[in-house]
This record gives sequence, structure tokens and C-alpha cells, in this order.
Amino acid sequence: MSPISIIVFIFAIFALSRVVLRSKDKSISFGESLFWIFVWLIIIVITAFPQVTDKASKVLGVGRGVDTAFFIAIIVLFYIVFRLYVKIDKIDRDVTDLTINTTKELHDLKKKSNY
Repeated sequence: MSPISIIVFIFAIFALSRVVLRSKDKSISFGESLFWIFVWLIIIVITAFPQVTDKASKVLGVGRGVDTAFFIAIIVLFYIVFRLYVKIDKIDRDVTDLTINTTKELHDLKKKSNY
């Protein structure tokens, strides 16, 4: 194993332990914890057995196993960014609705108190 592989392997084990802890204290949902456990386990397997990506690269028609791993990682990252965008957009709309409703209620209260 190369030094970078060792570092990635140790970090992936650390990250996996954080996911398990956050799952136990209910900081993240069951679905999210399954997703992240799957991601970190895949990274551990790929780091420990790099020949897995070589086999996948042949199936997918990519030159090298490392390239395959990067392509898949980029796809996963784009998916995560998309999900975050959707959540942020929803929060933005919720805050806007809350602000509008609060302003209307304050306006109504001021009108009632003046009479």
C-alpha cells in the first residue's frame, strides 16, 4: 500500500466511525447513515483492494481503475450537490413564506392596537 492509500484508508475508517456515532445519536437519518456507510465502505474496499477498480474499468470501458474511481466519485458528488441545492432551495422558500406570514401578522396586530 502506498502512503496515500494508507492515509485514505485510515481517514475512511475514521469517517465511518463518525457516521456510526451520528447515526446512534440520531443526528442523521437512517437513510443518510446507510448512504454514508455504503460510501465509506466502498472507499475502504477500493483502497484495500485497488484491483477492484481495474476490473470495473474494463467493464465500463475506462482506461485505468483510478480513472473509474474518480468518475464515479464525481458523479456521486454531483448527486450530493444536487440534493443540497434542492434542500437549500426549499429552506429559502420556507424562510420567505415565514417572513411574509410574520410580517402580515405583525401588520394586523399593529392595525388592531391602533383602534
